[in-house]
Amino acid sequence: MTQTITTGDMKPPAGIIHIDHITVSGPLDHAHLGEGFYKAINDNDTILVGASALKPKRNQNSDDVYVRSKEVQPNGRAYRFEIDCCPPKQLQRHNVFGHGNMLDYSYAMFDQQTKKHNLYVDPGQREEWRTGQVGLTETHLTGNFWCPPSAKTPIFKAIDQNNPKGKHRDIETCISLGHTGKRRSVHHGLLAYCKWTQLCDEWPKPGSIRQKLLELGYQSLRIEIRLFSQWLKANDLGYVMRWKGVDVDALFFKLLATYNITNSIQGTVSEELLATLTPSQLRVYRLWLTGEDLKDYFCRTTVWKYCKEIFDKTDLDMRGARRPEPEPLLNLADILVPNNLVAVPDWAIGSRYYWPPGTAFAKDGDLDDLVY
Repeated sequence: MTQTITTGDMKPPAGIIHIDHITVSGPLDHAHLGEGFYKAINDNDTILVGASALKPKRNQNSDDVYVRSKEVQPNGRAYRFEIDCCPPKQLQRHNVFGHGNMLDYSYAMFDQQTKKHNLYVDPGQREEWRTGQVGLTETHLTGNFWCPPSAKTPIFKAIDQNNPKGKHRDIETCISLGHTGKRRSVHHGLLAYCKWTQLCDEWPKPGSIRQKLLELGYQSLRIEIRLFSQWLKANDLGYVMRWKGVDVDALFFKLLATYNITNSIQGTVSEELLATLTPSQLRVYRLWLTGEDLKDYFCRTTVWKYCKEIFDKTDLDMRGARRPEPEPLLNLADILVPNNLVAVPDWAIGSRYYWPPGTAFAKDGDLDDLVY
């Protein structure tokens, strides 16, 4: 979905996926930041080969900004600047909602962090930031979905039951998928959690605005698709400029479909729909319904064929480990849909609590229409 953004058109469409985290590296000739790393070249001499990241000095919060000088030379100059951060939190004081314009967020963070660290920026290098000639090694695509608060704990439990392997879970209001053995995937992963629970820990004494943000978190289920370096490289999205024209919403839901999330809570098939199944399809359905693993009876391609055929006729997804219920609390497939995404609230539009797409360029004096 390509959006035309102008300085007079700042209100986003209702319910969009937003970018919640980026790790970017762009050109910048500067005196290195952080503690220098040295390598011994003989018994008496050392040479500068790198520098440590600058981490926040306050409490260790993963949403704070980490910067690092890269391509450090022996003379103390560095030629690349890496930023690892949550752009919405830096630009609008929270990350409950945001937008999906990668170029805007990337440019805004380079501009903000170089000013913060008093770094001179060569106009040519700034132009590279403006045109997206910036490497991207990680990003999180995030959606908030309206959800009954009382249903969230049962949802996390159901997702856990539906995914016997490749998961990590520390608390009952959060679950991470996409792990291989004891490590996370280098391609992509999924995190489902309750934003309200997280914010209650961060904001022990919320003011009026934070109360409104907490209310949004209380009434919604948050899903993050985390894209890592190998997936970005394989899909030719390892540079910010290559995100131009990318439908962030479509990408999110395409990757969401690869996880056993939406089929975690679903109802049993009605007698009318069961009557549409062939005898072999009905036998497979009943076998699966009793808790059997179809892979113990059929080869992988045959399992896939039966699952697809039964889904096409009944809308029942048999890929997960959790079986359907006669009277489920809800159908999770009805929750995790585009038209159920929480929109940026009206009260935030035009305030400092929402950074619209295109703002980074408008603030930089570029008032032409931005097509991105």
